[in-house]
Amino acid sequence: MSSLANAVMARLPSRLRATRASSWPAGMSWNELPPSARDASPEAVLAAFALMHPEQALEHLQTHKDGLTDFEADTRRGIKGANVLPTQRAPSWILTLLAAIPNPFNILLIFLAIINASIPERDYAGMTVLLVMVVISVLVRFWQEYRSSVAVFRLQSSITNKQKVRRQPPSVEALVGKVHDSVEKAVVEKDLVPGDIVVLSPGSVVPADCLVLEASFLRISQSTWTGENEPVAKVATSIGDKEATLFDLVNIAFMGTSVISGNGLALVLRTGADVLIAGMAKELKKKRETNAFQRGIRNVSWMLIGFMCVMVPIVLGISGRTTGNWNEAALFSVSVAVGLVPEMLPAIVNANLARGAYVLSSMKAIVKRLDSVQNLGAMSVLCSDKTGTLTKDEITLRQYLDYAGAENVSVLKLATVDANIQGSNGNNIDSAILNYRLQDDKPVSVAQYEKVTAIPFTFERRRSACVVRGATGQNLLITKGAFDEVLGLCSSVRQGGVAVPLDLEKKQMLMDRANALNREGYRVLLVAEKQLAKVDLDDEDGLHEIETGMTLEGLLSFIDPPKDDAAESIAQLKALGVDVKVLTGDSLPVALNVCQALGVLGQNDETDDDLQAITGPELAQLEEDEDEFDAIVKSCTVFAKLTPNQKALVVGSLRKAGHCVGMLGDGINDCMALRRADVGISVDSGASVAKDCADLILTEKGLNIIVASVRTGRITHGNTIKYIKMVASSNFGNVFSMLGLQILAQNLLYDISQIAIPWDRVDPEYLQTPKRWNSLDLLRFVLVLGPTSSVIDILTFILGWFFYGVDSTEDPEAVKMFQAHWFLQGLLTQTLIVHLLRTAKVPFFQSRSTVPLALSTMTIMAIGFAIPWIPPFREALGFAQPAASYPGFLVAELLLYMVEVQAVKMIYIRIFKTWL
Repeated sequence: MSSLANAVMARLPSRLRATRASSWPAGMSWNELPPSARDASPEAVLAAFALMHPEQALEHLQTHKDGLTDFEADTRRGIKGANVLPTQRAPSWILTLLAAIPNPFNILLIFLAIINASIPERDYAGMTVLLVMVVISVLVRFWQEYRSSVAVFRLQSSITNKQKVRRQPPSVEALVGKVHDSVEKAVVEKDLVPGDIVVLSPGSVVPADCLVLEASFLRISQSTWTGENEPVAKVATSIGDKEATLFDLVNIAFMGTSVISGNGLALVLRTGADVLIAGMAKELKKKRETNAFQRGIRNVSWMLIGFMCVMVPIVLGISGRTTGNWNEAALFSVSVAVGLVPEMLPAIVNANLARGAYVLSSMKAIVKRLDSVQNLGAMSVLCSDKTGTLTKDEITLRQYLDYAGAENVSVLKLATVDANIQGSNGNNIDSAILNYRLQDDKPVSVAQYEKVTAIPFTFERRRSACVVRGATGQNLLITKGAFDEVLGLCSSVRQGGVAVPLDLEKKQMLMDRANALNREGYRVLLVAEKQLAKVDLDDEDGLHEIETGMTLEGLLSFIDPPKDDAAESIAQLKALGVDVKVLTGDSLPVALNVCQALGVLGQNDETDDDLQAITGPELAQLEEDEDEFDAIVKSCTVFAKLTPNQKALVVGSLRKAGHCVGMLGDGINDCMALRRADVGISVDSGASVAKDCADLILTEKGLNIIVASVRTGRITHGNTIKYIKMVASSNFGNVFSMLGLQILAQNLLYDISQIAIPWDRVDPEYLQTPKRWNSLDLLRFVLVLGPTSSVIDILTFILGWFFYGVDSTEDPEAVKMFQAHWFLQGLLTQTLIVHLLRTAKVPFFQSRSTVPLALSTMTIMAIGFAIPWIPPFREALGFAQPAASYPGFLVAELLLYMVEVQAVKMIYIRIFKTWL
């Protein structure tokens, strides 16, 4: 091994230095380059590589078309680092801590502390209390957000994508120019290094910035960069176009783009922080539309700010006019602003989302974006692909029929030839054909056919094809694919061994047979062939010339049975208020058959089916009329033969109608819809590009996991809205009865008691309907429940005035005693209200909180009760010791308060038909 290591290290510096920049003239060494060229931008480097001959590029990176050895790759990785974007690093605790400080509410508290230290009385005790509150608030927020960030990072790190690469055996001969035969092996994407040779195939995400060395009908979607939905053809060329823009370079594949069809071989040019996407990752994140959760948070935040902007001037005017001291009134009004808004809203929200993500991880669901947890609870429409989601994705070939409807092995043989030629580009249809066995348990023999070229399946063409050479040396074009698409290519049909013209009568007969099979749940493909004199397929445009005038040989039927638990899961989703819509590229009859069997549609109601189903071509005619398009999308349940772009348009239309939309899909054709949805859901066995676009990844296929995830999302929303409604209504009730410094301590203690809310349970009735952020409902709740809590405040004032004789400010000690009484009543009632407002039922009897929440509130109530009795804390807050008789009055106030709130709650529910 020492000789191998020496051989590698002797050549390593030049190889690695060559990966830093490549915009130098041919033949010029690295040391001869000016400094500006060595530090060239990623754009300049990729453009320079595009102008190179592939062999020259391989030489610059000191690699070979057959790849590196594992030892070479490991050594390069030790210097270059892992192929990981800077945005995929573990969260930094120091950055998270610094980000928690510049909170507008913290700034207000610091402002108040400065004022306390600046006034003539120099209230350093008050300043200290305020600053301690800021520190505690920042630490609590930091702890919650950092914990959430770490949880998400760990969940994301559990998702690993592998990429096929070419690697040479570990031999010294390979290092000195004697290249051995390479092998293809799967390598984790983060382990790729410059100089690796990667194999590109449909469904894979380009793992680094690459130069295309070989391409066969290779199409790559660059929509993440350019916004263009149409995939771009990539080819291997000896020299690029000097005038082409960066994304028009036909021989460069960018990291993060996805392979739609075809296959290729590519040279890894740059990895990790050097790739083009590394410098623009923030911009890419901005392109995604605002989801339902983000819109809800934004609306609630604006409502709270607006509420504060209305109340602060009112409090300032009343306080200044009645006291005549406008300086104290200004300080008081600023305290009101702080007291009105839930200071720990971000921490509580993040804690709830992190808790939901943890629960989902135990349900075989990995959360990539925390927002998706609550979007699951708000989801009112689930758009689902059919194959592999509603069905078992175990496609089996059942029949191979000729024009007369008889089984014909010649039809199966032609289909088997094409399926065999497709190789790594083949799909599950090809696998079903290749796995089929005749009665003697033997596969169909295709050994006499030699491959000339393979034309892979694409979603636009909806068919695959190949050109082969038979024993006679004659070139034969074989095409198999969707019924309508292949039928349109044919001018004749094989009947009794003879090709006869394909007239309208014969077409109708074929269509009737296909429709009959579709109604029985079978998927139908056609097989056609054509003799070719020559083959000239330098580009894809040549396909239009040769795929004409073909002879239809017969049809194939396939079956993909529904999943065993799909029907029950769909029924449960409907019971939860989630409408299920099916978006599939399959034919309409097959989709209708599956949807009827699963209860998505009514059974055997053709009229109803016509109203609830539409095909992609029919939908395309409505795309110019947005209103009609949206109306059709709203009324239809089954969408068949959709293109990938049409799936995204349907999702967008539903979102525009006000729905929170989930998209469940695992294929390449689902990617645009996954990205457009409020919550994109894929599966671990899905295409790499689908998992990259998704927000939630299921480690198992199954709608039953979605049902559990919806319930978890609604629990998360319920526990979050509990906090907001409780705090906002309580704070509003305290506005007219609070004292500036006292309310800050009171609110902080109360907010800390709410940290256990994410662990609370939610009433089963709350889970039955989708839950979304509703700022108007929150405002109504605050306006009703706020004054309700003020009743007890007023009672405390009356008690102090008439029973304890605190009817003026002449006795400072009496005023301080009253402030202690009000503090006790305010904190204990505000904390106790958690148990009254957390449920629409009768608390403690019909619905009880979890143990963590009960312990949290009991602890805070005990601490709050003790503060006025302990001299250091009492003096810091400006209190005097409470009267010995007041605890008895306090118990009576708490009991009265519970009765009052419960009565208001029952009236509120009766009038508005909702609670949380």
